[in-house]
Amino acid sequence: MVKLQPILSLLIIAAQKTITMANDFAKGVSVVLTGTANWARLTEKTGPDQMSGKYSVELTLDSASRDLLSGMKILDHVNVKRQDGTYKYEQPTVRLKTVSLPTIWDSQKNVFTDIIGNGSTMRVKATIKSYEMAGKKGLTCYINKGVVLNLVEMQANTEEDEALFAGLDATAPTATATTPAQSDDDLPF
Repeated sequence: MVKLQPILSLLIIAAQKTITMANDFAKGVSVVLTGTANWARLTEKTGPDQMSGKYSVELTLDSASRDLLSGMKILDHVNVKRQDGTYKYEQPTVRLKTVSLPTIWDSQKNVFTDIIGNGSTMRVKATIKSYEMAGKKGLTCYINKGVVLNLVEMQANTEEDEALFAGLDATAPTATATTPAQSDDDLPF
């Protein structure tokens, strides 16, 4: 009787090598990912991130997208990390970015230009490319286009605002803070 376990193991290893060899990250690998949006700045209304000047979203991946990136052996490389190397989110999350305004649609194939709230579900077409800069190597995920599958609208947290202003007299005049102009001669350096 033939033992199937060693044969299956060899087939899995061969398939993983084929997947790894087929992905040329220097040229870019196109993928479709689905997940939950965080900090989305992908529309005209939000504009690009003011610090980086790029349109971006952090997408917490659904199980199919996690499996796809795991099968490509890159999930750990694209998972968002803090500067100390720890993962930023409990679930695998990728940061997708682009310099140009990406086209975003709603589920009815209408161009979407409004704000995408945290917790919204999105499907995006992305390109994953390798980079080398200042002696560091890695992978970057670029968003090409996307669809908002389930929109969670941004809402102001009025409970926190109420706590901030609790006990204040709404009719009291507002004090204006004045600070004297400081000349360069007063500086200690």
